[in-house]
Amino acid sequence: MEILTQKRITNNGEGAGYFRHCINYTYKEKLEPGESLVQTKGYGVCDTNPDHTYDQMYAVKEYYGKTGDNPVMHFVVSYDKNKVTDPETACVYTDRIASFFKNHYQMITAVHQEDQKNSLYHAHIVMNTVNYNNGKLYHSGIAELQKLAMHIRNVTGNYCKPIIKYPNAK
Repeated sequence: MEILTQKRITNNGEGAGYFRHCINYTYKEKLEPGESLVQTKGYGVCDTNPDHTYDQMYAVKEYYGKTGDNPVMHFVVSYDKNKVTDPETACVYTDRIASFFKNHYQMITAVHQEDQKNSLYHAHIVMNTVNYNNGKLYHSGIAELQKLAMHIRNVTGNYCKPIIKYPNAK
């Protein structure tokens, strides 16, 4: 079973804020003990420099006048360790999952290797909430999360459990 977590942070906060933090996190080489970065990939944004990635996403927000709350969607897909046992498969699955959004939203993805009980690999998908075609904000309700979970199921062949993680929730 795959697990899809949507981290729902609607306040950009002080200083760098959650938006910049998420982007910076995708580029970190050594994240936590036992965790390693496998791949970072951009969709409509630079994938070699976090400042450029942030600036490109923010430019779309400015263009459409949507620089306020709900700056970014942060999805984490934890792959079943019985199904995804190598970095290549994790990267292919992540690319196919990102295809769900790539015609409408800018994203940066990161695949990490880390042994977490039921998962050896997980992917972070950090997505601009502003649709670059029409300026509409992404609606992040349970119905949208279930559609994404079904897409992940189609990609991996495994049931995908969707979870929304709200601020201050553990």
